[in-house]
Amino acid sequence: MPKVLLIDPALAVAVDRFRQTLPTTVEIAVTTSFDDDELAQLAVDADILVNARRRIDAAMLAMAPRVRFIQMIGIGYDTVDVAAVASAGVTVAYNPGVNATGVAEQTLMLMLALVKRLPWSEQSSRAGQFATAELIGAGIDDLAGATVGLIGMGDIGTAVAERLIPFGPRIVYSTRRRRKSSEETRLGATWLPLADLLHESTIVSLHLPLTPETYHLLGDEELAAMPKGSYLVNTTRGGLVDEAALRRAVAREHLRGAASDVLEHETDGRNPFADLPAVIVTPHLGGGSRGSVGRMVERSAANIGRFLAGEPVRDVIPSLTQARS
Repeated sequence: MPKVLLIDPALAVAVDRFRQTLPTTVEIAVTTSFDDDELAQLAVDADILVNARRRIDAAMLAMAPRVRFIQMIGIGYDTVDVAAVASAGVTVAYNPGVNATGVAEQTLMLMLALVKRLPWSEQSSRAGQFATAELIGAGIDDLAGATVGLIGMGDIGTAVAERLIPFGPRIVYSTRRRRKSSEETRLGATWLPLADLLHESTIVSLHLPLTPETYHLLGDEELAAMPKGSYLVNTTRGGLVDEAALRRAVAREHLRGAASDVLEHETDGRNPFADLPAVIVTPHLGGGSRGSVGRMVERSAANIGRFLAGEPVRDVIPSLTQARS
């Protein structure tokens, strides 16, 4: 009986969906923590791994000697050591575009929570203070009339732009490859070089994959280039932002606030902004809607079925394809 092991405890919510989708001849197990001892015990006889956030490297692969296929549940694969999996003869696939709707909605929610001061107003009301005058005096902003800068305009960046249109902000974006003029017109979006986008945007939102080139894309210099009183939103990967630099920018009130659904080190259970009320942190929920989870499981299970049937799997991560060519 082939064994499929889900190696991120967050995937426990998907176990029943996998059992309903995969053949009954497949054993399904899930780790309950990021503890390596538990992983080694469960992975020793696993044939396929399903992963979200766990690091895939030579040490981890040594715990799973039978594994030849790893399915990343979402669109990210920055935790994969490409050289290690290529050397081990392991194929890794991902699910591009599968959670664009959920992440775009999470992004918009965080933007609104920041500019409308939602955490502060909810906390004061819960405490029975109803600090209306204080909150209005501190300043509540609108999306209408703001300049929203999207760094990255793939599936998620595009979905964010589409949802911003009714709110009436100016939308600018920065990518290596500029979109077609017809797409810019449809989205009401203007391309800018990154430096100009940072200088002009009152809200900056990140929508890039994490690569060696994009690691700590935003540091002290880039955050200082943003207008005083502006906001930063990150729903893609924590490593895109130098968190120490973000702390400094918020602490000195150059940035009015920030919101992040992702952290650079999510598996250690620590919130590096816990002492900064102006930074909203949510626990990587953008792709966690029921619709997104259903699509991720469906596509992952279909790929697992192809592997078990000896058929070519779909959406092998591009960097692995290049490493083997």
